[in-house]
Amino acid sequence: MASTVLASRLPSTTHVFSLTLFSISIFGLFPVFRRSLRTHSPQLHNYLTLLLVLSASASLGLVVGGENSGWGSAVGGMVLGSLCVAGAMGGAGWWLIGLQRFKNEIRGPWDPARPRIGRGAWE
Repeated sequence: MASTVLASRLPSTTHVFSLTLFSISIFGLFPVFRRSLRTHSPQLHNYLTLLLVLSASASLGLVVGGENSGWGSAVGGMVLGSLCVAGAMGGAGWWLIGLQRFKNEIRGPWDPARPRIGRGAWE
């Protein structure tokens, strides 16, 4: 839907066709490929995930670097993106596990009913 709206702003039908084809392949076919790759070879699936994270981080480094950015911006983006991903996945998980000791059990009307067996009918 969003790519269709974006494609309506493009200057030629070639651009529209290219964006639509790219969107279908990325959002429609690539998840099917990743699922089949995960079932056949989990190790290749992990390598593909690492490759996607590094390439997205390098691309972000190139975009942030501006017009005259080169390999230095790409490597810097890879390092910064990898640190952000590791911080979000590892650091946040570690922090949430550390917060488990402060968790209290709260009882309220949303809890499932607990039957009282062996007591009088009017208690």
